[in-house]
Amino acid sequence: MRLVLLGVALAVVFALLAVWAVNRAGEARSVVVVIHDVRAGDRIESSDLATTQLRGGDEVQTVPGSKLSSLVGKRAVQSMPSGSLVSESDFANRITPRSGDAVVPIPVTSGQYPASGLQRGDVIRVVVTGGGQSVEGLEPGTTFNGVVLALGDADEKGTMTVDVSISTTDAPSAAAAAGTGRISIINVAPGGTGQDG
Repeated sequence: MRLVLLGVALAVVFALLAVWAVNRAGEARSVVVVIHDVRAGDRIESSDLATTQLRGGDEVQTVPGSKLSSLVGKRAVQSMPSGSLVSESDFANRITPRSGDAVVPIPVTSGQYPASGLQRGDVIRVVVTGGGQSVEGLEPGTTFNGVVLALGDADEKGTMTVDVSISTTDAPSAAAAAGTGRISIINVAPGGTGQDG
């Protein structure tokens, strides 16, 4: 009789554990999702993110909905289309240059960079145009190799600032040329698929 009762008790315990496991797997949790397309290097705004309910998928890295506000102001490490779930690794507090480089802001308008656009990670060359004249002692055709770190929003005049990682040796000259506006950006390897020389 004791064995029978013990068997029944164990069956009840296992049944309860199974129900608990099923319920736990089915519990919805609030996670952060992208609601507007975000480009790599963009600064995150509160309007770019929202929360959604996710069931299961415990193996997927996500950010709890309660932490949404902590992501605002950070930079996107990679492009994220609308509807994407996000993880902490998708964001950085700030974009840092490559080792031995400095961050040079390059203001450009339409016609000074490819119509196809730029994105973080693009290997580029900043070319001095000069209109046939030297710029800060730099002859037209002088180039500076770099990598796009971030893209600013265009202002009312259509000017956009591109943060570029350029060697500390070339950075002062590149900044001086950029300040005159007589430069162009050539996209050598979109997405960083090649090497800058």
